[in-house]
Amino acid sequence: MSDPYRILGLQRESTDDAAVHAAYLKGLRVHSPERDPQGFQRLRVAYEQLRTRRRRLEHDLFHHEVPALADLAARLLAPGTPRRPSPEQIRRALAVGPAAR
Repeated sequence: MSDPYRILGLQRESTDDAAVHAAYLKGLRVHSPERDPQGFQRLRVAYEQLRTRRRRLEHDLFHHEVPALADLAARLLAPGTPRRPSPEQIRRALAVGPAAR
């Protein structure tokens, strides 16, 4: 499963209920149920996982799966000029558990 924060285009640190809802509405413009049913389903699942503070906390504490390659790349490379990640960035991206985030 993909990272719901990445699907919604959110940062973990600065996420509140209003930001999650706004990101969901923004995503609906791109992934409407009629034009992109699979994209809409991914968006809907991500929204349901992060909809409230309690659900975000639950997700951050208990949902630890092996990250997909796309999720690792999104974590390691900030938007902008492509660059090689530092060893510290690699360790943080591969770390498991809530303390790593």
